[in-house]
Amino acid sequence: MTELEKYNDKLEYDVFQMLVNTKEYVTKEEYEFIINYDKTEKGNFFYIGDYSKYGDYLNLNVYSEHDHEKHQYEMEIGG
Repeated sequence: MTELEKYNDKLEYDVFQMLVNTKEYVTKEEYEFIINYDKTEKGNFFYIGDYSKYGDYLNLNVYSEHDHEKHQYEMEIGG
């Protein structure tokens, strides 16, 4: 494996980690990248389609009901 291949693998790994560990919503393209990288992640995402303006899939690893409810409450009171 060349240094360039190692570098590209590291970049791909970093993108995968960022998507899986930090993004609450991912697009269809991001979801496909995740599943192609690691098929075991399939169960950690829930398809929501047009129900969200943030993305097509909800990442159950980072989704927090508390944060969601706090955000909803802030929107309701205009804060």
